[in-house]
Amino acid sequence: MKKLLSIILALAMLLTLTTVAASAETADEGTWKVAILTGTTSQGEEEFRAAEKALEKYGPEHIITDTYPDNFMSETETTISKLVAFASDPDVKAIVMCQAVPGATPGIQKIREMGRDDILFIAGTPQEDPAVISEAADIIMYANEAGQGDTIMEKCAEWGIDVFMHYSFPRHMAMETIVGRYNILKANAEALGIEFVDVTAPDPTGEAGTSGAQQFVLEDVPQQAAKYADKKVAFFTTNCSMQPAMQAAILDLDNAYYPLPCCPSPYHGFPATLGLELELGDDEAALKAIAEKLAEHDAVGRYSTWPTPVAMSIIEIGVEYAKGWALGEITDRNNADILMELFNESVPGAKIENYTNAEGTTLDNYYTILLSQVDFNDYL
Repeated sequence: MKKLLSIILALAMLLTLTTVAASAETADEGTWKVAILTGTTSQGEEEFRAAEKALEKYGPEHIITDTYPDNFMSETETTISKLVAFASDPDVKAIVMCQAVPGATPGIQKIREMGRDDILFIAGTPQEDPAVISEAADIIMYANEAGQGDTIMEKCAEWGIDVFMHYSFPRHMAMETIVGRYNILKANAEALGIEFVDVTAPDPTGEAGTSGAQQFVLEDVPQQAAKYADKKVAFFTTNCSMQPAMQAAILDLDNAYYPLPCCPSPYHGFPATLGLELELGDDEAALKAIAEKLAEHDAVGRYSTWPTPVAMSIIEIGVEYAKGWALGEITDRNNADILMELFNESVPGAKIENYTNAEGTTLDNYYTILLSQVDFNDYL
């Protein structure tokens, strides 16, 4: 009898433990959270909208969003504090930051010091040194800026460009990946016989702010185009907030060309420039709408971009990977195979490579993305 009672008690305890374990698993599935930090619409509308899309897909019980300051260079402590605030929620198991502006690395370090080693950190479009951010973040994703040095100049050669105008400012020209693209652009221009001109623009995070930088571009582009009135001139800027101004300034200048936004996408600058309301996710329809508007200005053959938005894809892929981590379905902080599957689903045809710096060191958690450029004539 005692033996039978012992068996019954043991079974009851086992059933209780199984029920508790099942409840805990359900709770984990129900309470997981991924935090997303992006710029505002003035500094990076695509990232902001991608975060909104993730919030809409999974709901506020699973997605937390916030923005870093527009003047992030002088307000890094605010950026850090927002990252730390995410980590103060024990249900947050992953943080996706895009763009990973200065403040990302110290923010991650503070979170680690809090004992939150369970948090996965994914950095998109980093603005810190690759070697530094790759030590801090678990996964880094970025458009292949060095590769753009080739594809941009291939498009310029196709157009028969005579002069290439490169707009940037000291802060950007201190960034390794931007300098890498710049050097390739310059070398390719020389090989093609294209005159390469540097234009120093105001930093949007400086005293003049975003509006001052945009105003500079709006005024300077027509002057430069007029200076080379008998030549084809391509214009490129390294800054997101300058894209709408540059696109607008070029629109009705017959000798002005726009080979690529800095963060290539159908949605980067074009909606604001052309007065379009584009539905995120329907890239084919977006490209057709842009082509039709460009045709009204006889500018179809003077603009190009990538066929899908890389910055938005980085957040989409980052959130899906982070969700898998939060649910325990992904156990490796950097699983290249799973990441490649997500890339293939989100960005078909993308060329994905690990970043290799100037010293020849390859960073196995730093992924670069490269797509071919579109011809808007194909979408009319």
